[in-house]
Amino acid sequence: MGNLMARMTLGTMAFLLAISLVGIAAMVSSHGQNSGGSADGVGVSRSVEEPKYPTEGVDPYEPDPVIRQIPGYELVWHDEFNIDGPPDPEKWNFEHGFVRNQELQWYQKDNAYCKGGVLIIEGRKERVVNPDYDPNSNDWRRARQFAEYTSSSLNTWGKFSWRLSEVRIVARARLHPQPGYFPAIWTTGPGIWPHGGEVDIMECYRERIHANFAWGTTEKYRPHWKSFSKPIAEFLAKDPDWLKKFHIWELIGTDEKLQILLDGEVMNEVLQEAAKNPANPWSLVVFPFREKHSIIVNLAIGGPGGDPSGAKFPMIFEVDYVRVYQRVAGNGKR
Repeated sequence: MGNLMARMTLGTMAFLLAISLVGIAAMVSSHGQNSGGSADGVGVSRSVEEPKYPTEGVDPYEPDPVIRQIPGYELVWHDEFNIDGPPDPEKWNFEHGFVRNQELQWYQKDNAYCKGGVLIIEGRKERVVNPDYDPNSNDWRRARQFAEYTSSSLNTWGKFSWRLSEVRIVARARLHPQPGYFPAIWTTGPGIWPHGGEVDIMECYRERIHANFAWGTTEKYRPHWKSFSKPIAEFLAKDPDWLKKFHIWELIGTDEKLQILLDGEVMNEVLQEAAKNPANPWSLVVFPFREKHSIIVNLAIGGPGGDPSGAKFPMIFEVDYVRVYQRVAGNGKR
């Protein structure tokens, strides 16, 4: 993250604003941050006060066809990826071309498909001609004549968004790490990045699992990060089959705080009052994690993910489902 300030050109911003009701003006993911934690949000205990997401009787090696209910919540949006073929265009948009962080992949919709109740995003080693190539351009997106890799990135921009202080986002996924592999499940809020906020519910790169929050500073496009990562080796030490199984990532939001969980364990959290944007001339957002956010699911290659030259292709990122639960009024949570 830190120095990875790859951001969209004004033309790209205008394009996204045209298609997105949430007004995404600049989008950068947290790719590259590798921190063991942060002092932000001091005073937040790492405990889960919400009911645990039900997983009784679920085969961890297979897709889970049962839509679970959570006490105190109502399921308001979900995609189970149960119909073989392309992802539902009523729920998802696709990014196209070179996008962020000087990653190596060319995003295209063809690399994402549903099969056997799972969304599969493939990272492929294949050459694509860049139609925007300009050898004199200072923009890395235009200066590359070719892309040597392709992948897909899906999002709900302009279709669906939810106020993070009121919802619980649950995603079940299976990872297949190797060099250059960089999947993510994340959210972004309204307006200019990072003042609209970013939550990296799941990132995996360089043999670590990452969980991060980002919001604005007094400098345009420069985020404040509250980051956490854990080596995959620690999960494998407890369970040698960890990478063969699906796992559940969650984002739980209240008026007081946000928590990112992996299989019921809190990975990172932040107080709403700590994640406050300073006064600035380019954004009216004060508390970005009380705003409406959209969801992004993608598989990047290279960039912060490292050199993919030693990887075996295709790379695979599997997502069993993405579910959004709205807190029922009167359940006492703030």
